[in-house]
Amino acid sequence: MNTTLPCYCAAAAENETIKDFSFILFDRIDKVSELQWNKHIPEPNKLMQYDELKLIEATQPGKMEFRYVFIKKQDITVGVIYFQIVRFTGNDLLNYFPAEPAEMFKKYAWKIARSVSEPLIKTVDLKLLVSGNVFMTGENGFYFNHEIELAQRAVLLRKAIKETAKTDTQIKAVLVGDLYEPKSAFDSSFKNCGYSEITVEPDMSLKLNPEWKTLADYIAAMSSKYRVRAKKVFALCKENGVRRVDLDAEGITQHQDRIFDLYNMIISQAEFKLAALTKDFFSLQKQLMGNGYRLFAYFKGDEMIGFISLFQVGKKMEVHYTGMDKDVTRQINLYQHMLYDMIEFGIENRVEKLHFGRTAPEIKSTVGAAPSPMYGYVKHFSPAFNYIMVRTFTANLKPKHYIIRDPFKTGSQTPEGGLKDTL
Repeated sequence: MNTTLPCYCAAAAENETIKDFSFILFDRIDKVSELQWNKHIPEPNKLMQYDELKLIEATQPGKMEFRYVFIKKQDITVGVIYFQIVRFTGNDLLNYFPAEPAEMFKKYAWKIARSVSEPLIKTVDLKLLVSGNVFMTGENGFYFNHEIELAQRAVLLRKAIKETAKTDTQIKAVLVGDLYEPKSAFDSSFKNCGYSEITVEPDMSLKLNPEWKTLADYIAAMSSKYRVRAKKVFALCKENGVRRVDLDAEGITQHQDRIFDLYNMIISQAEFKLAALTKDFFSLQKQLMGNGYRLFAYFKGDEMIGFISLFQVGKKMEVHYTGMDKDVTRQINLYQHMLYDMIEFGIENRVEKLHFGRTAPEIKSTVGAAPSPMYGYVKHFSPAFNYIMVRTFTANLKPKHYIIRDPFKTGSQTPEGGLKDTL
C-alpha cells in the first residue's frame, strides 16, 4: 500500500504542525535589524552575517533580489532564512542533459524524449528563488534555534518559501541547494510535497595535517608521482618568471579592470551559473574583511595573467573565485600552482581545513582534496510543469563523472559527509 500523501494533503498536515509560528519578510537588508539577524547566525560564519549580505545586495542592483525572513513563535525569533532571487532561463539547463544511454533501444527513446523536452525547456524564463548564497558553496541560508528539530525545520523552510513566493507572482520555482550528505530527518518529506532531488558536484576540501609545518612537509607526504608533478609545476612558473602579489585594497582597485576581465574569462565558460559578480566586488570585499579576505595576483612581467581569492576566518579557509588567461596559463599549469599556494598559505597560517568548492574536482583531488557529496531540492510552482518536466529532467540529471585521485602515500584523505564547517 502506498502511504505517500498527495501534495495538498501533505501541505495541509504540515501547516497544522506549525500553526503557532509566524513569518516576517523583508526585501531590503536596511529594513532588517543587524543585531537581530547576526544573533541567529553562527558567529564564525562571517559570510552570512549582516555586513556581508549588505555588500552582496549593494553590488547586485537590478540583477538580483533578496528576501530576509524571520520566523517567530510567541514573538520570539526561532529562525532566519536568506533568499536570493535570480533570473533563470532554460538555456542554463541544456548543458546538463545527460549523455545518451549505451543501449540502442534506450538511445532512440532518449532522442525522442529530448526532441520533445528541449524546445519546452528553452521557453523557460522565470524568477528562481534560491535558498542561500549562490556565490558560495555550502551556504544554504537557513538557521534555527537548537530546540527546533530537523523535521520541523524543513516544514518551516517550505512554509517560508510559500510565503516568499506570494510577494512576487513572477517567482515560479525554488531551489534549496548545497545540502550535505548524509540525509537526515530534515529530508523526509520534501518529495511528498512535490520537490525533486538533484545531485550536484561535491564540495572538495582538504584537512591539513597538523604535522605539516611547511609546504615541503606537505610535498613530502605525497607519493613519488605527485611529488614529481608538484616540482614540475613550480619549475614551469619559475622558468617563465611568474610572480605572485598579495594585493591590498588599493592594489585591487588599481587592477580591478584586469581582475574582472580574468574573472569573466573563467565564468563565461561555466556550464551553469545563476549569477555573476560585479567589477567592484573584489575591492569592496577587501575593504570589508581586511586580512580575512585575500586576493593573490599572478604576473608575468607587467601583465597580470591570473588571480585567486580566499576567505579566512580563524582555522577555516574558503578558496573563492579565480580568474586567468588560459591561453597563457595552460602551458605553465598556473591553476595547479595556485592550489599549492593556497595550501602553503593555509599551512603557514595554521588553518585546519581548506574548502576548495565544487568546480574542477579532479584537479583538486590531485592536491589532496576529498569530496563531500552534496544534493538539493527543486520545485516549479506549476503542478503540471513540475510533474511533467522537472521530475522527468531531474530523474536523469547526473553530475559529470570524475576520477578522484589520492596523492598521498598513506591514502589519508577520505570523503566527508555532514555539514560544512561555517566560515
